[in-house]
Amino acid sequence: MSSWRQQALIEAPVEAVWALVGDPNRYPEWAGEVAEVTGLPRVEPHATFRQATRTPLGRSTTTFRIEALEAMRSIRMRCQASGYYSEWTLTEVRGDTFVDVEVGMEPVHLRDRAFDATLGKSWFRRVAHRSLDGLRAASRRGG
Repeated sequence: MSSWRQQALIEAPVEAVWALVGDPNRYPEWAGEVAEVTGLPRVEPHATFRQATRTPLGRSTTTFRIEALEAMRSIRMRCQASGYYSEWTLTEVRGDTFVDVEVGMEPVHLRDRAFDATLGKSWFRRVAHRSLDGLRAASRRGG
């Protein structure tokens, strides 16, 4: 199992950042690898949705589950097929938002274990960097 954890300061109010991070329907607007999210009419714990993701192995559409959700604070989601997960935690800091993100995988199948062992760490690092850059840009646009 590998993962990448990163922190950043986003120069935007926590409400604006949460509007983007706390709603997976909005991930295609800023999360670089997310192409599409469908089937999530209401964001709540244990809700599932379909996400089309660009991966090193091509485009993949799988079911994600919201494992934990604390409004204006944190969200954790997991791919039900591969064990890929992301967890976002937000903290208000003097009118801006401190973001702590962890991206990783608890591999389910042999193919996922092979991906995790060979490309996992670098892929998760790239996902975190691109997502934080996208989040900064979307927050500047007014999210």
